[in-house]
Amino acid sequence: MRIFFKTIGCIMMTGAMVCTVSCSKDFLDETKRDAISTSYLETPEGLHSLSESLYIQFKYIFTNESGYSYTNYGTDEFMVAGDNSNEMWNTYDARLGSVVTPRVNSNTQAINTFWDNMYSYIARCNRIINTGEQVMDGYSSKNEVMGTAYFVRGFDYLFLTMQFGDIPLILDYTTTPQREYTRNAQADVYDRIIKDLEQAVRLLPERPSATNKLTCYAAAHYLAKAYLWRASEINDSWNSATKADDLVQCIKYAEMVIAAHPLTANYEDLFGNFDDYDSAITENNTEVVLAASSTGHDATLRKAGNMMLCNFTAWYQSFPFMKRDIAGAREYQRLKTTPSYAYYLYDLKNDSRFWKSFKTTYAVNDCYTNSKRGSSTITLGDGSKVTAGDYYDSDDGKYMAAMYIINREDYGQEYYKDEVNIAKAPAAGSYTRVDYTTDKYIPTIMALNIYDRPGGQIIGTSMTPDFNTLLAPLNKYFDGAVHANNQGSGYRDGVLARSAEDYFFKAEALIRQGKIDEGLAVLKPLRDRAQYKAGEKRDEYVDGGLAYHSNRYKADLKGFTANCAFYPMNSYYYSLGLDLRATLDGTPSTLPAVTSGSYPAEDVAIMNKLGYTSEYDKAMCYLLNEKSREMYGELLRWMDLARTKTLAKRLVFNDQAYSTDIKDITGHSANIDGTPYVSNYGGSFRENQHYYRPIPQTFLDNITKDGKPLSTEEKKALQNEGY
Repeated sequence: MRIFFKTIGCIMMTGAMVCTVSCSKDFLDETKRDAISTSYLETPEGLHSLSESLYIQFKYIFTNESGYSYTNYGTDEFMVAGDNSNEMWNTYDARLGSVVTPRVNSNTQAINTFWDNMYSYIARCNRIINTGEQVMDGYSSKNEVMGTAYFVRGFDYLFLTMQFGDIPLILDYTTTPQREYTRNAQADVYDRIIKDLEQAVRLLPERPSATNKLTCYAAAHYLAKAYLWRASEINDSWNSATKADDLVQCIKYAEMVIAAHPLTANYEDLFGNFDDYDSAITENNTEVVLAASSTGHDATLRKAGNMMLCNFTAWYQSFPFMKRDIAGAREYQRLKTTPSYAYYLYDLKNDSRFWKSFKTTYAVNDCYTNSKRGSSTITLGDGSKVTAGDYYDSDDGKYMAAMYIINREDYGQEYYKDEVNIAKAPAAGSYTRVDYTTDKYIPTIMALNIYDRPGGQIIGTSMTPDFNTLLAPLNKYFDGAVHANNQGSGYRDGVLARSAEDYFFKAEALIRQGKIDEGLAVLKPLRDRAQYKAGEKRDEYVDGGLAYHSNRYKADLKGFTANCAFYPMNSYYYSLGLDLRATLDGTPSTLPAVTSGSYPAEDVAIMNKLGYTSEYDKAMCYLLNEKSREMYGELLRWMDLARTKTLAKRLVFNDQAYSTDIKDITGHSANIDGTPYVSNYGGSFRENQHYYRPIPQTFLDNITKDGKPLSTEEKKALQNEGY
């Protein structure tokens, strides 16, 4: 572990040089510093600057490919899309090991990424905690400086132990390289996490001193999480003495956060209603408990942007009359929505969260202003021939170019082979269905279920389980305000915690206490918010790509022409039935009350598929389903499934991870054109191994015992089982 072999003094210098943006009155007298020595960290100003540097770490999960690898791959929510750089994180095959050598390409993430990063910040925290009481004595910012250090140390150790199990628990501050380390038992690690976060609750302010600064409620959120995680199934071999009180404490702190951070009224205000940095309601709502500040429009800091912008996107630039642009984002093709879970999880008629979490339409953006493509002749569904540029006379979001139809069997909407795209990269449109808002034919349509003829059989799907990016992409990270069409990351803040999750903490703790119906009732406010409101048009759609229209860089965009792939409606009625427009548009919807005796049909189907029969298992299954509906793709899923030890069962929804004999939702092993689905990996998950990550080889190779490098057997003894 490289952090142990750099002098701590150097690490502290890095933190000390970070610019302080919210100094207390004690530091208003500025001193010009052309060079900084380690003695600077022995001053109140130095420790204050060091505590400010801790905020950089919150960005880390959003600024590299490890973020989704550790949290979203290998779950029921996502599989690999078109780029398999990090496939092993999804399939749990032998390539997911302790060695850091890239296995596929330069984008492949090594196992030591978070380990090294977090221990470097733990070292900074230790410096503050070990010296701050004396150095900061009498200064007004003392509590916030100390509270920040306690929070970050607890936050980091919580993530590390959730991922790696037993880990080195380092609490001392040192200025010399250290090599003698071992792994501490999780019981000791959790004890320290809880003590640190309790200190943070006491020391941090109720109101942030600046945007996205820590508060006592952020500490309470992670304290509730730590208590719940310690009480979870993965720790059952040692947590019996603390479990009962942990559940009580979890509820206490979750309620504290819920009271201080009321839910935002509209679900789309969490991610969709974004139009510019810092001013959008998505970045200024009461529900957000902790967010990582991004770089906004400051061109000098763009390298630290939010990479999640590109990881969840679907391929669209080769579709007829489409090209890559700002509103659609650059397609890194990393994460693919799992068809057999995501599209069957929601009550598509009454739960707006599906339509507000996933993008199902794109706009023509490369026809009218592109003379070559615009001059082409297309044959429409009625047999008429038109010139494309005359037919689609705008490239700025006026006409629909592509649509994903979520025509689940229970909604009875049939789409047929001759009108639906089945190629991985469609080059020609079908022009068989008309957009009811413009009366123009839609070039490209993908359907969840493809029928052979009216009233016939389902013969395939556009949303196949192999490597491709034909999917309705998660839209929570779209950023139409970036400065370039080919941008690899956005500048929106990354949401780390929101109070909606505290509802789940409280509900789960009650379920674990045996109060199942009381726990299920806790989630009612989230389901109430998910219902369509009176006057709300069910086919209206927003996501962060809409910010393209107010983009301050729009007039001077470089590279790709600044056209717009954002289309302001979804495929709701195309998926559920066009005849519903007359009766549903503008009417409120109702999600039924949930009790232990009455679960939604979608949940019952999942419970049956997973074989759950006990009241506890069914309640937890519902809770985990509901958490997906509420927080799909918010970098939480792997930890939830691992700690509850439900990951093994739920991989049945992740065809790539479940088996090498992958099948689509229709039961076929080949695409509709007969191309077999191929997987060289999958089916490798082992419960005695994969509920924890491997300990990084860099750590094992560089530590010593009694001054000597570890032997092979000693390294094996420190490694997690199976690696």
